[in-house]
Amino acid sequence: MKGRGVGLAELALEALANLRGQGRRSVLALLGVVIGSASIVALMNIAHIAQLEAMKSFRQTGVEVLSVQSEGAGAFDPLLTEALVRQDQFAVMAAPFAVTSLDAFAGEKASSVMAVGVTPAIVDMAGLTISAGRMLREVDDCSSVAVLGQKVAVDLSVPGAAVGPGSVVHLGAYGFTVVGTLTAVPPQALSPIQFDSAVLIPLACARRILPGDGATGAMIRLRPEADTAAAVARYTAALSTPQAPVRVQDAKTMIEAMKKQMAMLGGILVAIGSISLLVGGVGVMNVMLMTVMERRREIGLRAAIGATPGEIRMMFLIEAVVLALGGGLLGDGLGVGMTWLATLFLPFDFAVSWTVLLLGAGVATGVGLVFGLYPAIAASRIQPIEALRGG
Repeated sequence: MKGRGVGLAELALEALANLRGQGRRSVLALLGVVIGSASIVALMNIAHIAQLEAMKSFRQTGVEVLSVQSEGAGAFDPLLTEALVRQDQFAVMAAPFAVTSLDAFAGEKASSVMAVGVTPAIVDMAGLTISAGRMLREVDDCSSVAVLGQKVAVDLSVPGAAVGPGSVVHLGAYGFTVVGTLTAVPPQALSPIQFDSAVLIPLACARRILPGDGATGAMIRLRPEADTAAAVARYTAALSTPQAPVRVQDAKTMIEAMKKQMAMLGGILVAIGSISLLVGGVGVMNVMLMTVMERRREIGLRAAIGATPGEIRMMFLIEAVVLALGGGLLGDGLGVGMTWLATLFLPFDFAVSWTVLLLGAGVATGVGLVFGLYPAIAASRIQPIEALRGG
């Protein structure tokens, strides 16, 4: 005890020895904490991985991007969009596009595709790269050329006759010479274009196969210092017409909304996991109460030689915390294993959040502190004479 020079480290070692002496009871109490802590870690870690996967959809284009979408069947002037961006000191570039769904044909093979009229600016805006051939250029302004998404190229190919640069692909009644094939492109949050399933053609003459005459969408990149909320209002007012209203979204607002949703989901998951941890806490209290009853003589002897009630409380409280902390650390390991197992069946990459691991062990320790408090107080109130006489 304090008066005899006993520190926290020695008390912790003594607590471990006492818990080992409890044998099966300590193991059962430990198991309850492990399961509760593992539940929290696994649920929170899966939510963390889901957030990372959602954030990946913003990496390709960045977060300083506006998405302009035509409402209904209307279209807007792509030249006006580009002119507005050139006049805007806070804008870098614009990539207008028009999208529709069609069947593409190459020989006897057919595939349902997204036919997308684009300008060359889409390459830098969406971070596109070519696996074969070349990308669309300014000189292709109204030419019958096309760039295929990776999936489209595979779907239209047959053994021994791969579709690629030099091949001819038909969209509607028009034939387009393939000049390039894209590498795989991950989904992008602000773009309605699924590039892997798209056939890109020059926007200037896309009206030959597209139902409207204009752009159905655009991506606008802003400078990092730009006020995105003001930009949203500005472009909405400039591009909307009574016949063709537009909706403008910005990446930063979407990310903030997503983070709030994830935080709310995380709180719900912690609450669910905490129910299991509370059960483990009851087990800790049960073990500590049994320990107090079995060690009454020891408690009386310690009090008789000078141990204060506060020192006795601390001794038993440390035992409860050590038991809970051990369960929390083992629960961290089990929770990480459960997360890894879950990623085998989910389209996610495995990742670990150190914050979640600290939370799992921390909550378990807190539960041990709370549920160990009553047994510790009960031990400190035992009278030395009664304990020695009853022992």
